[in-house]
Amino acid sequence: MRLKLAIGFAAALACVLFALRFGGVGRGFSRAPRLLILRLSRAGYVARGAVRTLKAAISSDVALTPALVRVRSRVGGAGARAVLAELSSAAPGEVAVEADAEGVLLHVLNEDAVDASALGALEADVLAAVRQEEPA
Repeated sequence: MRLKLAIGFAAALACVLFALRFGGVGRGFSRAPRLLILRLSRAGYVARGAVRTLKAAISSDVALTPALVRVRSRVGGAGARAVLAELSSAAPGEVAVEADAEGVLLHVLNEDAVDASALGALEADVLAAVRQEEPA
């Protein structure tokens, strides 16, 4: 069993090295570990948001004010904008409707509950993770 695992690992490593040497690996491959860490680091925030949303739904005395919110962003590159939109949508009560060069358009269930500082921190984390590798 260990021999098969070692052979599989060696074959995977050989494929990765071959792709790296001959240009078959894009920026996304090198950026994937940082983005995985970023997604995992937001798990607590997303879980707390889900619990707050459940509590609000159960109490049924919450007046929701749905709205479209434009979040201006300094994130450049289509891939980085997609990551920002995806991570914004992971928070309960927020869904990215559009991501363009100027930012992300979010549909929120409660406009009063939008935390601008959390969105700013998310943008800073995305900027750090992708390090502006892609052209705008």
